[in-house]
Amino acid sequence: MRKRTVLLLILGLGGFASLLVGLAWDSVLRTFATDLARTENFFNLINPDYVYLAHALVAGIVGLGHFLVVFGVAAALAGLIGATYARLRSTGSPGRRAPGLRRAFVAGTGALMLLAVGSAAWATSAVSYEDGLAAKPGGSAASSAGQREEHHAGCHEPPTPEQQRAADELAADTRAGVAKYVDPLAAEADGYRPSSPSWRPVMHYLNPAHQRDGEILDPDRPEALVYANTSEGTILLGAMYVMPEPGVSGPRIGGCLTQWHAHSLRGWETPEMMHVWSVDIPGGPFSELRPREFVRSLEG
Repeated sequence: MRKRTVLLLILGLGGFASLLVGLAWDSVLRTFATDLARTENFFNLINPDYVYLAHALVAGIVGLGHFLVVFGVAAALAGLIGATYARLRSTGSPGRRAPGLRRAFVAGTGALMLLAVGSAAWATSAVSYEDGLAAKPGGSAASSAGQREEHHAGCHEPPTPEQQRAADELAADTRAGVAKYVDPLAAEADGYRPSSPSWRPVMHYLNPAHQRDGEILDPDRPEALVYANTSEGTILLGAMYVMPEPGVSGPRIGGCLTQWHAHSLRGWETPEMMHVWSVDIPGGPFSELRPREFVRSLEG
């Protein structure tokens, strides 16, 4: 019994060590890979869209930190719970081991373990772009199409004629520029890669080369494309423009119409990004989009 307790304690200590290594690994990668947040969800090990070996290898290296964190929590809890249970079994005489107490202990700690592991798995999964598409709070302003759209709080001024014209041109140019990518296979042929699981209602395809070329608001070379999964097939929704690095503000060529936003991933800011929709949605081409509701509306 003592040997089993020691082994379980070793497992628990190994789990804590794995947890620390995973967190350190993740921190180092974020320090040296400044574009990691733009592709965080792509590097997550649960992503089923690894179609190229190189991407899978990179995903495995980066996802190692996430795996170690989750494994560390699980192993640490398993070791400590197992050691405690073994100690509980060894106390008292063989006829007085309180089986009811042990069962209650196992049930309670098992539930706690599942909760902890689930929380760790959730925490190590970065906020995906799909989950942040509706992150534009407050206020409204006239949209490029003469409609109303939601935008960031603090920007309520109506666009000047020049800003309205610039926004209209960007929307029209983006619609024309991404038309060739109606089929995701065409996007993949041009270097775009899935950055989110294919089962999500809305998917992003990122182009690493476009992310590094330094071009801003190039309708023919957007950094990302956005697709919707519907019962009728995949539908191209539009483009996402991404600034080269975090902390750099995107140009508001349309004033309050063209709102940029960033996501905070466990305290680490992504570069600013802006969606421009090539399909007709309520609010216009620069408005917020709630993926699940919009996909349901497409399906009637």
